[in-house]
Amino acid sequence: MNGGLPVSLRPRPSRAVPAIICGLVLLAAGVVLVWAAISRLTLGQWPPFFTAVSDWLATLNWNSPGSWTAGVVLAVIGLVLLLTVLIPGKFHALPLRLNQVREVSGDSRAVMSRRAVARLAAATCEHMDGVASASATASDKEVHVSVYTPLHDTADLQHWVTDGVRSRLQATGLEPVPNITVSIRSGR
Repeated sequence: MNGGLPVSLRPRPSRAVPAIICGLVLLAAGVVLVWAAISRLTLGQWPPFFTAVSDWLATLNWNSPGSWTAGVVLAVIGLVLLLTVLIPGKFHALPLRLNQVREVSGDSRAVMSRRAVARLAAATCEHMDGVASASATASDKEVHVSVYTPLHDTADLQHWVTDGVRSRLQATGLEPVPNITVSIRSGR
């Protein structure tokens, strides 16, 4: 097995977007530095933009407001990157309630992805009388169902859809059951 360590069924996001952005920025900086180093080796001097930057930095007073501003901006960027790594993201799955089985020893857990909850809600609606089509989106606390119907009077249909989706999600074992919101488009 895994040495007795619990396996998380609710993984946190991988934070791929910030990692890709940082990787691309570092790659660009590396390419510029390699190009400048090759230029230094072949021509015997640094490229003009390198010497211009170093000359400009040599003229700066380290206690000037510009230096302090640049230092604070770089410190804030570093802090934001550090917090992006350390603070966990939201869960991508909703926990399910399981009935305990006597033959199974230990702790059993099950989860359902938000996409699966949305698909289940939409499929539940599409089997109801008066519903031509349905789509749904789900978050950790809410499921929003959009229903298209050819009916002109939709007041009762909204209650039927809300109750039907809620009872289906309860029967599935979602705990807690997300809040259900329904919007109905009538085909007049």
